[in-house]
Amino acid sequence: MAVTTNTGDSAGLTVPATPSSTTTSSVPAPGSPVKTPRAYVIGMPIASAGLWMAVLAPALVVLAIKVSEITTPETRAGALSLVAGVGALIALLANPFFGRLSDRTTSRFGMRKPWIVGGSIVGMGSLVLLGSATDVAGVLVAWVLAQLSFNAALAALVATLPDQAAPAERGRLSGLIGMTLPVGLVAAAYFAQLFDNAFQMAVVPGAVGTVIALAFALTFKDRVLTEKPAPLNLKEIAGSFYFNPRTYPGLGWAWFTKFLVYIGYCAGLLYLPYFFADHLRVAETEVASLVFQATLVSSLGTVVTSLAGGWISDKIGKRKGMVIASAIIMMAGLVVIATSTTTDQVLVGQAIAGLGLGCFGAVDVALITDLLPGSQTENAKTFGVFNIAQALPQSLVPALAFPVITLGGYPALFIGGAVVGIIGAVLVTRIKGVK
Repeated sequence: MAVTTNTGDSAGLTVPATPSSTTTSSVPAPGSPVKTPRAYVIGMPIASAGLWMAVLAPALVVLAIKVSEITTPETRAGALSLVAGVGALIALLANPFFGRLSDRTTSRFGMRKPWIVGGSIVGMGSLVLLGSATDVAGVLVAWVLAQLSFNAALAALVATLPDQAAPAERGRLSGLIGMTLPVGLVAAAYFAQLFDNAFQMAVVPGAVGTVIALAFALTFKDRVLTEKPAPLNLKEIAGSFYFNPRTYPGLGWAWFTKFLVYIGYCAGLLYLPYFFADHLRVAETEVASLVFQATLVSSLGTVVTSLAGGWISDKIGKRKGMVIASAIIMMAGLVVIATSTTTDQVLVGQAIAGLGLGCFGAVDVALITDLLPGSQTENAKTFGVFNIAQALPQSLVPALAFPVITLGGYPALFIGGAVVGIIGAVLVTRIKGVK
């Protein structure tokens, strides 16, 4: 899968005390809303789920099926690694860049709205190109365009949270928004298994998700930037892709935790269709249906623990222990999948991984936002940098997966990913100033 958004990761916000502090605070940052609009609480998660559905349909199953249609069984794993890897690389660059631009947009329609609308429309056109492609180069170009455009929309959508959400409600919204990734996954997989060709699998969920995102963008009251910022220079553009870990050490360790945990998760997700087909010898005609079933059981667990994890972490005020536990549960699910000899065992592993993912997604976001600088002038940029921690693994895993699969098969890839993910979970203990 090659997406960024902030997905289940770009959820709610809590407010830290000062730019140099790593402690939490109940004092709102300047400009924070006092009350979250009810229409936003309802509409934003639905829009997030719609965008996820649009971009996850290709990432989850369409790319694998489309590549299979235009390559041979001997070359398809390498071709998929190329397309998914380049697409993820573009995603990790696009998300913080467009997030930075939305922070500086002075349109009379708002800061975020133009990017949500434009990104959704261009992304839909890219999915049409993807479904129509007849060679690997065409698939690659279409997927790059889709990643650029949908990440522009997702980055701007996530940045509406500090604009719209009151500090006291951000933990709960973290859990609620965390549900949108599994909902998008299930919807994408559901639509995919309804059709028998890659074009319909890509275009139908893409169209539905785009309409949902546009409906939200055209109706919510966006924040308008009244003062025009100075033009971006090369140094500021480069700064869109990093923050100084010496200045914010807690954010640095949180970034590495997220990065390594998602390496493990991506190792199991991207190659699941080929695990069914090549390792368990499932008929090609049954793969899409099995991916839907696997996504469904995983997402059911994710929804439950996303809501519970965000709520519990707000109540007890402790994040790090829950991050560790949830990451270990995720990786245990990968081990179960790696050792599976039947499709039912894979579904059990997916359910376990989903339980861990939901809690990790909610609590990890709450932990990160406890560490955010107090200024709201670069919230989208900061979220974009953390999105790199989620997107970069989606580029690295395909690059590393092919030789690992060649030497040890898909089980070696999944178990190796689990080990890396557990190492990442342990790193959260290095964060100081939060529980």
